[in-house]
Amino acid sequence: MAALAVPMNVLNHRQAVCLALSREEQWVLHHVLLDRIELETRAPADTDPPPLGVFQVFEKLDAHTGTETQQFKSGELWCVCEELRRYATESNIPERDQDIVTQLLRRITNVGHSNLGCNKTG
Repeated sequence: MAALAVPMNVLNHRQAVCLALSREEQWVLHHVLLDRIELETRAPADTDPPPLGVFQVFEKLDAHTGTETQQFKSGELWCVCEELRRYATESNIPERDQDIVTQLLRRITNVGHSNLGCNKTG
């Protein structure tokens, strides 16, 4: 998959965005991020670790208090987009997850974050 054309320093990482996530969306996103974190433990030593945003969003979802609306920083949403796009290219992704991943990417883009590269297809 091609890298994003948007340099990280262009993004305002402190800008906060509220995003309502259904229970299914939270579960799939939690699974995708956990998969990325665990991937590092199985990867060769010279593999780059996940971005900090992966851990930050994972912790937010893990500490979730039951409300559907979560607050994310732009940099965190960028990481979410990258990981959702990576997960969507895997050959063993369940069909139900494909639909949720597609919906999440579309919703994040619709929140006004097309500058994060979420609407690019590769």
